[in-house]
Amino acid sequence: MSRAASTILACLLVSFMQAQDADLLFAGHVPMLLDPSRTGFDPGGRITLLHQDQWLQMPGAWRTEALATEWSLKNKHKEVHSWMGLGLVAVRDNQLEGAQQLSSAGLVPAVHLRAGRRSFLSTGLEIHWANRAMGLDDGQWGSQYNGQWYDAALPSGEKWAAGSQTSLETRAGLSFTLKQEEESRFRRERNVLVAGISADHIGKLALRREGQPLPDVPVRFTAYTMLELPFPAWDNGFLGGEVRVRLQGPFHTGRINIYTGKHLLNAKRTAGGPPLLGFKAGLGYQYNNAVLVNASMDWGPATFGMAYGWALFGRDVLLAGRRTFELLVQFRMSGEGG
Repeated sequence: MSRAASTILACLLVSFMQAQDADLLFAGHVPMLLDPSRTGFDPGGRITLLHQDQWLQMPGAWRTEALATEWSLKNKHKEVHSWMGLGLVAVRDNQLEGAQQLSSAGLVPAVHLRAGRRSFLSTGLEIHWANRAMGLDDGQWGSQYNGQWYDAALPSGEKWAAGSQTSLETRAGLSFTLKQEEESRFRRERNVLVAGISADHIGKLALRREGQPLPDVPVRFTAYTMLELPFPAWDNGFLGGEVRVRLQGPFHTGRINIYTGKHLLNAKRTAGGPPLLGFKAGLGYQYNNAVLVNASMDWGPATFGMAYGWALFGRDVLLAGRRTFELLVQFRMSGEGG
């Protein structure tokens, strides 16, 4: 993309994207990205890689990559009423073809408590290092043109300059889980209900500032509910739904999804038999303009998924027709009974 096109794109989209975090479509598959209190709730661990391109028609306009790993520290050898989870997460967000960039890496501890025979309460806190930068870093200005080529040694004459900021930030969450049956250390039970709230950017300690000051990122609040019921059409089948609401400064969005699929909970591969297969497919709507479709397949301990969003509704001419693509690759390390 040429510099002129990048500048035009920045002028058009900066008011939309400048202070808004990416909204990952597969966050339900990686609950610690949705809410830090979900870290390490399920036995074992998992490593997940997510890639999202928010604007397929404009390559590089908004691209996000996230790498998340988590592990449950639950004692496998006896019944316990509390345990911890621990996670690491790294995110890189690239907006406006490099004009705005975010890099972050964080530690995510969580605590899970049994509240009843089938219910649990969880709380979690993420502390992460974040570096934000804004400004086109390969610009060539008219005052640097000597009639034949651009000379970087000449005064540029620009009226604004790039800026960057490094800081420590936090986010926190609280959630409730209801199991279908009482769970033991030998057998996992499906989550019938998961509901929670989380808040991002609730605290910030500036470590370094360079160049122009950057606008503060508003606190982002997330509230969500996920339901799941058995579906007897096939073994370990389920029907599920998800409702999610997010508020961040002047931005607000909501999402509703419905799913069907097949779990691999408690399934054991027979010696010499075929790999265990599961799946999950869904359809959803994101307020106020997008239709969402997603599908994922479990192949033994690995999961591969793709999601697609298409802005078919809404009155905003700029956003009409926007298409979003997301790729999920996940590997699970099963705990006992997983």
